[in-house]
Amino acid sequence: MGRLVVRPKIDIAFKKIFTENLELLRLMLIDILKLPKIDSIQLRPNEVTPANVDEKFCRLDVRVTVDGREIDIEIQLHNRDDFRARSLYYWALLYTHLPVGDDYEKLPQTIVINFVDFTLFGETNDFHSCFVPMERNRHTLLTNKQEMHFFELKKIPNIENANNDDVIYWLNFISAETEEQITKIENLPKQKYKNAVKEVKKLNINDDFKKNVVAREIQHREEMSALNAAKRVGREEGREEGLQQGLEKGKEEGREEGKLEAKKELVKKLLNRGRPIEEIAEDTGLTPEEIESIAKE
Repeated sequence: MGRLVVRPKIDIAFKKIFTENLELLRLMLIDILKLPKIDSIQLRPNEVTPANVDEKFCRLDVRVTVDGREIDIEIQLHNRDDFRARSLYYWALLYTHLPVGDDYEKLPQTIVINFVDFTLFGETNDFHSCFVPMERNRHTLLTNKQEMHFFELKKIPNIENANNDDVIYWLNFISAETEEQITKIENLPKQKYKNAVKEVKKLNINDDFKKNVVAREIQHREEMSALNAAKRVGREEGREEGLQQGLEKGKEEGREEGKLEAKKELVKKLLNRGRPIEEIAEDTGLTPEEIESIAKE
């Protein structure tokens, strides 16, 4: 059996599978968050506009309100140095929307769920890490308003060793790469997994959607290639500058200059493909004004 073109962990596929099938999303969230039930689930706009114009705009993967909770679900295939900080920023944006005059206790429980296809916490073999605000020495929970979940797909047990754990079954579904793996999910006795696999199979016979997936993967590769090139250039120029002006200072200056040049090349490629300036700003960390300046070069 061959490799799937449309795989659930590709962001556009993940969004389509779960935002167009809210019952499937409801069942997955019950299992992943170990909730007794979900009575109400509502999709929310995934573009979050900051309160001030000079703050960073962001686009979430899947945003829902679940029985009063605000939940952001992110799927990330490649490790970026800022991923932990970016996840915290997304949490903060969702949490801080409070109408004037409302009591602070009305702030919702806000949860960020990250499915990552790389090792993020090398110090542990646990595939699930959950972070909450807690006193350092007494381990006393400050509030239940914040939860940040990280599911590392590279660490999950295979389906044969799941021990009837629905969390592991869902993670195997999300990380499935081949027809063989997806068939194992389909053969599980619970109907929800059969329904999930049905959606994947439908997308894999949709030629237009498959073209979009291939284009998305090419875009991801080029972005990661540009970022890796920036790191290499930064290290090399840092060594050269270090010989002249001091090793530490040279490394830092070379690294920043190399990153900027690589970002400029990446911005030009994305602009040529018609990517919106707001999306480019989110992906690169540059401001819309800086992107417009690069476009004029």
